Amino acid sequence: MASSSAMLQGGPARNGVYPEGTAPQDFRPWRVRSGRHSSLQSPSVCDGTVYVCSKEGVCYALAALTGTVRWSTAIGERMGFAPPVVSDGVVCVTDAIGRVYALGAEDGQEHWRRRFDGSVQLVADKGVVYGVDSAWLHNRGANPAKLFALNLASGEPLWRTDVFDRAMTHPALADGRIFHTSEFGDIGAYDAATGDRLWRVPCDSRWVDMANSPCVGDGVVYAAVQSTLFAHAAEDGEVLWSRDYGGLIRSSVSVLGDTVYFSTKPHSRRDRPASYAVDAATGEIRWQLANRYGASAIALSGSSGWVVSGRDINYLYAVDLATGTRRWKRYLGPKGGTVPVLWNGIAFLSTHTDRLIAIDARTGQMPSRLLRSRRPGTP
Repeated sequence: MASSSAMLQGGPARNGVYPEGTAPQDFRPWRVRSGRHSSLQSPSVCDGTVYVCSKEGVCYALAALTGTVRWSTAIGERMGFAPPVVSDGVVCVTDAIGRVYALGAEDGQEHWRRRFDGSVQLVADKGVVYGVDSAWLHNRGANPAKLFALNLASGEPLWRTDVFDRAMTHPALADGRIFHTSEFGDIGAYDAATGDRLWRVPCDSRWVDMANSPCVGDGVVYAAVQSTLFAHAAEDGEVLWSRDYGGLIRSSVSVLGDTVYFSTKPHSRRDRPASYAVDAATGEIRWQLANRYGASAIALSGSSGWVVSGRDINYLYAVDLATGTRRWKRYLGPKGGTVPVLWNGIAFLSTHTDRLIAIDARTGQMPSRLLRSRRPGTP
């Protein structure tokens, strides 16, 4: 089953859910290298193509089944930290100095670019790309963050709204509303058609991790602030429940059906970090899987989840979502890897040693050590 869009945490709602699938019988796990003195960001996968950027400013498209390079485009600037946003045949990427680039998904040709005042986090759907311009990060808070919408095909502005708090995380989009959280844990909802603010719920907190984006499932917005997970009604922001799980929730939350999944990391010696499954209606714990050093966000597909853990986030686990038991465990290398993304029964992730790898998500079969890596840019 193919998807027409791909981005951080699977899609616009950021719920971490990927379509079910089984890897074709002729699929063979593969890996490619970006080359010496280069490293790869988190990938996105859409309609049989994996899109990934190097930190040094080159974007690649590779065949999902074989790893063959379809195109590469040099942006020329160091890239931001987010994976590419793919929607309606356009790949949007951001660099480290506030520029947004739109590339053709088929050929990598640049369609348009726009410059903003600070680092930018994007989400896209139905021909529109929305973003948060974190200008305050670059001017010591002198200017507010901005929420904006652009025509995906042309890059023309549709609207822009000042956000009078320090917006940080990647926005989520669901049911015509954009949701974002601030540095201090405040959460707000905006009309996706006009940019008008619909509601805002303040939170007295010192810090929210930039990687911790809100996610939306069945009319509820889930957002973490330090060690507490909040569930808000998407309609009006009402707090439906909140619960402290001990340990920092420093990665994105995922939700599938009536269960919410997330991981914690140690904040003090008393903390016992783990990956959790909790009741979406109450926050009650259904299971927890201890991870001594903490773990990443959990990617969901069918009855399984995939999470990266270990001292150097260097192990990939497959987990039974019903029980929390590990199905398999694989070593990713000395410097670990990114949260996996799923497509057609294949898990894709970048390691922090310049490799992009494709793994059979059901069996955990890894690329052979003897397989010669193919470098992006040299099909």
